[in-house]
Amino acid sequence: MSFTRAHHLLCSVVACRVAVVAAAAGAMLDTDAAGPACGENLAGVACDQDDVQLMQREFSVKHRGLSEAVAGGVAAARSSADPSSSSTSQCVDIPPGSDKYEDWRGSGKMQRMTSFEESCASWNPSAKGVPARPDGCLGPLEQLVGTWVGSGHAYTYVPTLPFPSMRRQGPSATATPWYNETLVFTPIIGTPINKGYSDNNHLHPGCRVEQALHGVSYTQEIRIGYKDELHQLLHHEHGMIMYNVMPGWDDNWTVGRMGVIPRGITFQSYGDHKLVRDGDVKEQLLNELSAFDLDLLSKDKCLDPLGHVGPPHVPDGHVVHEFQRKPRQGPELADMHDFLRKPVQQASAVESFTKIDLPLSSVAPNSFLQNAAKPTNFASAIFIESLKDQDGNAKQQLQYAQRLDVEFFQRLDCITCPGLTRDETGCYHNVTRQLDQCFVDNSLDPTCSEKPYISWPHVTVNTLTKVA
Repeated sequence: MSFTRAHHLLCSVVACRVAVVAAAAGAMLDTDAAGPACGENLAGVACDQDDVQLMQREFSVKHRGLSEAVAGGVAAARSSADPSSSSTSQCVDIPPGSDKYEDWRGSGKMQRMTSFEESCASWNPSAKGVPARPDGCLGPLEQLVGTWVGSGHAYTYVPTLPFPSMRRQGPSATATPWYNETLVFTPIIGTPINKGYSDNNHLHPGCRVEQALHGVSYTQEIRIGYKDELHQLLHHEHGMIMYNVMPGWDDNWTVGRMGVIPRGITFQSYGDHKLVRDGDVKEQLLNELSAFDLDLLSKDKCLDPLGHVGPPHVPDGHVVHEFQRKPRQGPELADMHDFLRKPVQQASAVESFTKIDLPLSSVAPNSFLQNAAKPTNFASAIFIESLKDQDGNAKQQLQYAQRLDVEFFQRLDCITCPGLTRDETGCYHNVTRQLDQCFVDNSLDPTCSEKPYISWPHVTVNTLTKVA
């Protein structure tokens, strides 16, 4: 591709891709709203027909339109183009007579945006939400608004003596082996705006560049059931899920999630979303549910997890709940995917689903958890589904899968135990029965100091139904 063609493709894609997104967003929400066509953006830049067709074809793979193939072409164009070329894509002349934008720093330039982006970025309602939010600005999050209830499943590891053991929620043998969840999503009335500079050039910017977000706040409450009554609070979380409706230059994600947990954890996660409503939608949904990593076993090389799985202690005189496993049995290593697949398999039809995939995250624990049980590698996926039950009744269903690694307890390949012999992998056999004879020895491996603890998976899944 020549420099001229690469540069033109870059500019036309940046100028026009949101027009395609706007139209698709309206279709996804089943609204009548239509996004601006090529040439209707404020800069009046036309789109080459072959570029538009390329984007529309690739849009089915990635909602924002920059699929791996298109993104690769744009990245190649950027790498071969002059460094100042991205300024051309971000800044345009302020239209004569415009009363909406000030001549910032006398540059006579403003951020390039489509009419759809402008309507979402400029929405500034009263506390009562007047005027109404422009159609499509919430993107896939529009489908979340409301109250959802369901019964979920969780497996985790806890610091028992002499060695951590696996537990299935609930926390005792008298509890149901699932948790009861209420999840409420509420629209955020207003438009958060982040401000920056074109090319992130603070000294000589071509124009000011803004990012506009629309989103929902959520409250999650999880309780354990005891003999048909909701009782112990297991988890409480407040957070927000945001749609990156006008990304500025930050177009590597379309949906972001932020959460706060009272035990002292905050997190942010980012990713993309897609709508599926063509072909065998039910089979595609089952495949997506099966693809998420829900492995329950630690990947530590010296750990035999099945050798340390035990049932919770049943106090004398306590009656085991009718739904709980028998006390002589361990917490069976279920395939967590089955808890998600079964409700879908029972549906007579799946008309469409939206997947919100959030694989990238950062987790910040408080100082206690940073040392005692550090959470890492948080990933989640949300599925918003329109389906029909066995009687043909329409139903909205929400499913999610989450996996988190928690680091605690000394790695077994980073200890020395006098009198015991290591195998060829550097591990001791049945060492957890004799840990009182061992001591930490970071000289065994350079990574013992860098990553001294075992990573234990914490896995949760749930299927919820919209009730309000």
